[in-house]
Amino acid sequence: MSGKHTFAVRDFTRFSLLASLTALMQIAPGLIPGPGHILSALGTLPVAVAAFIRPRGGMLVAFVSAWLTFMVQPSEAPILILCTGPLGLILGSGIHISARPAASIVMGTLTLGSGILVLTFGLGMPAFGPFLSDSNIIAFTVFVTGFSLLYSWAWFRFLRSLLKKLGRTGFIPTPRIGNKRTLL
Repeated sequence: MSGKHTFAVRDFTRFSLLASLTALMQIAPGLIPGPGHILSALGTLPVAVAAFIRPRGGMLVAFVSAWLTFMVQPSEAPILILCTGPLGLILGSGIHISARPAASIVMGTLTLGSGILVLTFGLGMPAFGPFLSDSNIIAFTVFVTGFSLLYSWAWFRFLRSLLKKLGRTGFIPTPRIGNKRTLL
């Protein structure tokens, strides 16, 4: 068995586990109301880790987990497709390509904010409950933008720290920048 073939199997295994984990976290609110909502918010993590390993792998994880979520609990799939998945893709890919932190955070903010607005006004699924979505659209958009900025910033900081630790364990490859290996 060649090294290249083994690497492909290793990636397939990683991405399969990450997609399953994402789907389980996303359907958690339906299985265990209350604490499940915290697990659902953590669904960004496996997508971001996959996107860090390989951006196409992150897209695969987001697609497969969205399909699994839709099959088990269809009401949670739009949240994964519009908010959780894209945020993980943007932040994980941003760290993968060594984009400036501000660029990754702003792109995460735009992605998450637009996903929340589409979810709330396009699909009629109030992201923050009826009390906020019934308010003035401009005030709601400002609130969503501020929330998305803070949320993206927190996720970026957490991911960067976690990926350093995962790089040391060997679960993910140590990123290359130029001709040197570095841990972010």
